[in-house]
Amino acid sequence: MSARDINDGRVSISLEPMGDGAVPLLEERRAALSESFLEVEEPVEAPVQDPWMMFWRENGFWVFFFLVCATSVAIVAVKIAQGRPSAEVSQTVEILSIPIVSTIFTWCHIWLAVQMCFYPVEFFGCCKIGNTGLGLGWQGIVPRKASKMAEKSCELMVGRLVKMEEIIDRFTFDEFFSTLGQAMAQCQANVNEKVAAKHIPKLWAVLPQSVKEEMLRKAMEATQASFEPMRQDIRGNIESILNVKEMAVTRMVAHPELLIHMFKQVGRKEFSFIMRCGAQMGLALGFAQTGLWAATRGCSWCSWVLLPVSGLIIGNLTNWVAIKMIFSPVHPHRFCGGRVNFQGVFLKRQPEVAKELARLITDTVVNAERMLEYLVASPGYEKALDIFNKHIASTLDDLAGFARELIPVAMGKDQWTELKKDVVQALLEELPQHSDLFSRFADQVLQIENTLAVRLAKLPPDEFEQMLHPVFQEDEWLLILLGGVLGVIVGLFQAAVLGQ
Repeated sequence: MSARDINDGRVSISLEPMGDGAVPLLEERRAALSESFLEVEEPVEAPVQDPWMMFWRENGFWVFFFLVCATSVAIVAVKIAQGRPSAEVSQTVEILSIPIVSTIFTWCHIWLAVQMCFYPVEFFGCCKIGNTGLGLGWQGIVPRKASKMAEKSCELMVGRLVKMEEIIDRFTFDEFFSTLGQAMAQCQANVNEKVAAKHIPKLWAVLPQSVKEEMLRKAMEATQASFEPMRQDIRGNIESILNVKEMAVTRMVAHPELLIHMFKQVGRKEFSFIMRCGAQMGLALGFAQTGLWAATRGCSWCSWVLLPVSGLIIGNLTNWVAIKMIFSPVHPHRFCGGRVNFQGVFLKRQPEVAKELARLITDTVVNAERMLEYLVASPGYEKALDIFNKHIASTLDDLAGFARELIPVAMGKDQWTELKKDVVQALLEELPQHSDLFSRFADQVLQIENTLAVRLAKLPPDEFEQMLHPVFQEDEWLLILLGGVLGVIVGLFQAAVLGQ
């Protein structure tokens, strides 16, 4: 078909074949959208930090710990080189090993506690109690609580913060046809060919090309005229057509690895921080443990009490402090003129976390492609088809104009009804050919990621905290208990080794 324009006075559509390039965007529309929807285009930027300071903040302790270990090895090596008695060398090794073991143990049991939040994905063990995920074994907290966690987070994110009625309002006539008009025209041209070949094959074969193009132009005018009524109909029935919250919950529960990936990604800095802080506490408490052990060294049974009890305290305390540091305190407490903010490390990063959480949600769960997949397999698809059928039938009647009453008589009422059904079926076959184009356009127009990021960032800290913390809170005692049990085991092992 030669290059021509379809123009009804509002939107001009070129019939030249479309390339494989990206969906064009209307910059004016983008700017207007920013002002219309709570500044959804406003960037949520993390504060810029000096790379050198970041390096020392994240690795300074490990540099110090390496120096402690190196110094300890050097002291032992010097004593051996000086030919000191083996008893003195052994005593030195025993004393120097206590804080080192305490540091390594503390880092390891906090690392284990973090891993137990996510793994194993399926229950590992025996005597499982129903669907609780509990028994003589373990299942990661996130996959075990996937349903509750997904329900709570999605209730806030795609239930309260992002309304589908608001999202539907972002589709406008001008942008839709200016961007997708060529694709729609190609679809309509193919539909005309299919339907005409079935119902009027001989007449269609001899019709001049100019007449066919005029029919296409009229069809596109009618399609444009039906856009707003159809959009309003969909908007009024969106809850029965597409329940986005249910879609997101269903996908997360069916694929708990998505939840695991999401929480590991958004919390990776916090997990690294609490393991590092735990190791720091372990080293400090290890020095205290060394002093107590040295003071009671003359008592033959004291090490069997002191080391397991101190291990219990270190394990419980460090896990408890590490967990509390993530979410407490909820609200910022600023000191030194606002330069120091004492707040839960996860909440302190709320703008940055909000941006990353929104990106992960839209990449894996709430995007145009996932919505379409869910819609086709959901009960709402029938409702969507009813609306589509109704408006296509109305468009065909409008196309018939004054002859709308005569055509069913001339063709036969059944054949006219069948023709309408064939048009709908042909459109349903043609539109998926451009599904990638439509999906990219929808994602760019809906801007769910930016909307969600800004609104999550603007949430009060206590609401942001309630989105994630309560689900973990129910099982915090298990992780704290784990630290204590491992502390006792390591303490007994130390007592046995040092007692020799």
